[in-house]
Amino acid sequence: MQIEVKDLSCVYSEKTPFEKRALTDVSFSVEAGQSVGIVGCTGSGKSTLIQHLNGLIKLKTGKVSVLDIDLSAKKPDLRALRKGVGMLFQYPEYQLFADTVAADVKFGPQNFGMTKEEAEDAAREAVALVGLDYDEIKDRSPLDLSGGQKRRVAIAGVLAYRPKILILDEPTAGLDPAGKKEMLHLINSLKNRFVETVITVSHNMDEIAEFCRRVLVLGGGKLLYDTTPEELFYTCDVEKLGLTLPHAVRIVKGLEERGISLPRVLTEEALSKALVDYLGGKDHA
Repeated sequence: MQIEVKDLSCVYSEKTPFEKRALTDVSFSVEAGQSVGIVGCTGSGKSTLIQHLNGLIKLKTGKVSVLDIDLSAKKPDLRALRKGVGMLFQYPEYQLFADTVAADVKFGPQNFGMTKEEAEDAAREAVALVGLDYDEIKDRSPLDLSGGQKRRVAIAGVLAYRPKILILDEPTAGLDPAGKKEMLHLINSLKNRFVETVITVSHNMDEIAEFCRRVLVLGGGKLLYDTTPEELFYTCDVEKLGLTLPHAVRIVKGLEERGISLPRVLTEEALSKALVDYLGGKDHA
């Protein structure tokens, strides 16, 4: 297992008037190669959970092991952990800090022990992976780039040190529809070609339905469901969880109420095909 979480609990400002329980006895494991979505309404514990996975929040209660690094150990190897687990928060372009794109993307590799030459090669590869021309932008200030380019450079800065696990917190926040689609397809291609495991936190259920094969649902700091998108959206009362149905699922359920039965599709593309098949059938011609 790449990630093992057992009975993880977290309380902020413990034993003070501001005490808040963020997680309670959360347990799950993730194998290499999985694409996992984490969902839940605001305050459900999503951000607290993912910040335990690369040691940004110190483990106090429970057990967490990531890439065979035991975070319950007295002195876990946080440097090795953070090299193996790349994390991008909402609006990752705000993580850009250097004077040039090249310096920004090379910072991680050099910080984790690559030589200047190795870091240069890694930066060039990572920038190409996110669909940008390294020679064209390497000497430009990140501040001079478009919003979409900034986000791609921020992702390249994480990919450059070659993590095995990529954690994304609302990766499409603030992007227009075209930008969202472009970003999601980029992340999916990275999963297939470069990063072993991708964990995505999102409020957008269409994104979860299309790009994740497994979903962890948090509510009130507890793990309520560990299931597939199909099971979640077709058998669970997601509205009681503070979630919305993906558009395709909503249409399928609406048609079912009108006596039209379609397969359990999750995406608009699959829905279009199902409708064409239904309308093209002999009984509906």
